Amino acid sequence: MKNFMHHRFFLMIILFAGLLLNSCNQKDETIKKNYEHFNSNQYKFAITSEQAKFRLTSLQLIFPETSVFATKANSDIEVHKLIYKTSFKSTGILASGLVCLPKTSGNYPVLCFQNGTNTLHSKAPTENPQDDLFSILESVASMGFIVVIPDYIGFGSSSNLPHPYLHAESSTQSILDMLRAVNEFSSDEKVVAKPTKDLFIFGYSQGGWATMLLQKAIETNYSSEFNLIASSCAAGPYSLEYMNEYIAGQTDYPMPYFLAYLLNAYRTIGLLSKPLSDFIQEPYASKIPGLFDGEHSGGSINSSLTTKMADFLTPEYRTGYSTNSNFTDLKSAFQANSATAWPVSTPTRLYHGSLDNYIPESLSQKMLMDFRTLGVSDSKLQLVIIPGASHESAILTVGLHTILWFLELKK
Repeated sequence: MKNFMHHRFFLMIILFAGLLLNSCNQKDETIKKNYEHFNSNQYKFAITSEQAKFRLTSLQLIFPETSVFATKANSDIEVHKLIYKTSFKSTGILASGLVCLPKTSGNYPVLCFQNGTNTLHSKAPTENPQDDLFSILESVASMGFIVVIPDYIGFGSSSNLPHPYLHAESSTQSILDMLRAVNEFSSDEKVVAKPTKDLFIFGYSQGGWATMLLQKAIETNYSSEFNLIASSCAAGPYSLEYMNEYIAGQTDYPMPYFLAYLLNAYRTIGLLSKPLSDFIQEPYASKIPGLFDGEHSGGSINSSLTTKMADFLTPEYRTGYSTNSNFTDLKSAFQANSATAWPVSTPTRLYHGSLDNYIPESLSQKMLMDFRTLGVSDSKLQLVIIPGASHESAILTVGLHTILWFLELKK
């Protein structure tokens, strides 16, 4: 498989050519109705069907199986920032995300994408809608989907709040409320693309975790509100205890900011009361709160930490997490915010790169076995391993495989 960075450079050339033609004038288009979830929208730009077709069909130079996109990308698209009402820690807040609407009148299924770990306010979907990955997803709307990309709490319109990283309740609630806001926004007569109840969900890394939690919530509590057609969960940190043990057991772990992000978030939102220095050694512990301010990238944060786990984590935490009562609160938080298996009723695929050393393939294998133990058959859930792919290089392959699968299932 070619290196992901080569793919990314190739895609940037394609997308830059297409973006030169986009209309980028922004305007507020508040719809004056008292909705429960929808607050307002901001028009971002339009994408013509020709631009969408160009972006999508150019992918076949890397993945020939995507040639089918050429025959399906038939509609112009409008991209909006949607601001909506949700709640965080029992308080009403405004959050945001992108909604990409076909400009051809009709009824459309919704495709909701949950993005991976991000620390930069400037990289949130609504702040960076012309990112190459988001641009591909936006173009998918030309093939007959309403595409939704939440920002997550702590980004976009809620950037004044800390991001509750890997906090299950707020993640699921905010995504559900955005989907509800899309329905309300689309009820206006000026919006010609109307969502059906049919829903496709997809996420990678943090987004894979969020997608699995969203799927479980819908199947368990909201199946009358949403008709879930398919779920694609990729390279997610589903079990936080498993991830914690994996990271702590490594001599070198290349992404120390993942665990720092998680521990700092849990302290910030009140799940942990103990100081970071109980878990992370100095001089790193005292640096961490200031690094997660929305202005530092993951790479920048990593460079302020260390990949040597013996130097990064305290000896008590690294070796005594499972047995030391000092870590009981954290253990409870990890368990409460992990995705656990249930009797799945929706066609589901788990994807993972075989060379992923950020979130190991073995975690997806564990989840597969947990589902199988509950009697979930191969007809409902499959694990697809991307050979030779790292955490980064698997993203594009997984995304295209997912879109092709969704097109097969789309009515």
